[in-house]
Amino acid sequence: MPRFYFHYRTDEELVRDVDGSDLPDLEAAEHNAAALAKAIVEQAASTGGDTRVPRSIEITDASGEELLYLVFWAGPKLTEGPETPVEPVTVH
Repeated sequence: MPRFYFHYRTDEELVRDVDGSDLPDLEAAEHNAAALAKAIVEQAASTGGDTRVPRSIEITDASGEELLYLVFWAGPKLTEGPETPVEPVTVH
């Protein structure tokens, strides 16, 4: 099973995933990255962080080859209540 690495990037920093995750394929890695993105936006919202700042998760393979970028942020408030994350977008 291939190992994928999920590096988290903001405008200010890159947090490298040094452990990686064994997943069956790139589609599974993309779903995993989307779940991570949702958790990151929810964490930012719960701690008063700016959820509108674009962020990305960069998926690489074990050799460091870049396979996919997932860019995400929370959309603007349309109603009273918590901000709703915008669905992640991938760039192949």
